[in-house]
Amino acid sequence: MRYDAEHKSVIHHKIVKGAARQLKKKGLNGPAVTTLMKASGLTHGGFYKHFSSRDDLVIEAVDESFLELTQELIEAAKLAGSQHGWKSMVKSYLSLERCDRPEIGCPIASLAPDLARATPGVKQRGSAAILKFRSEVIPYMPGKNADEKASNFLMIMTSMVGAIVIARTMPDQAVRQRILNTVRDRLLASF
Repeated sequence: MRYDAEHKSVIHHKIVKGAARQLKKKGLNGPAVTTLMKASGLTHGGFYKHFSSRDDLVIEAVDESFLELTQELIEAAKLAGSQHGWKSMVKSYLSLERCDRPEIGCPIASLAPDLARATPGVKQRGSAAILKFRSEVIPYMPGKNADEKASNFLMIMTSMVGAIVIARTMPDQAVRQRILNTVRDRLLASF
């Protein structure tokens, strides 16, 4: 049975979204193609109708992960208004739910070590996705000018990523929450 281009596009996006969540949860090297396809409710038989290699799917999934994070943080910022948008980003990012559920959390916190060791193509696209994320989020950062906003983005983002990574290593939920709260409160008081 032949499907139209729109159907193929919908299925393709469904595969990418499912893969994005699986890769954030299990790492870039964790799930096999069959697992990634199954996460979308499909069999691995149709994989090559959509992608020429696993790396192609990984690249699109990483891009999708950053797109989702960017949209969520910018939405939080816009709801809070121009002066306090970055504070809403911090509060949204440093939630216990994002910490406890890597599949809905930040791709940097989940995938950075894997991206650093990835094939050159995946690594290059991963770094491009990070830079695009950065450029889209910087306008919401505190600061008087572009350089100050860029510097503050670096301090805020690395603090938040580090908080999530460290909190995830703690088995006690109360300890995880305390780490997130401490970093959140320090960031909100610092800029």
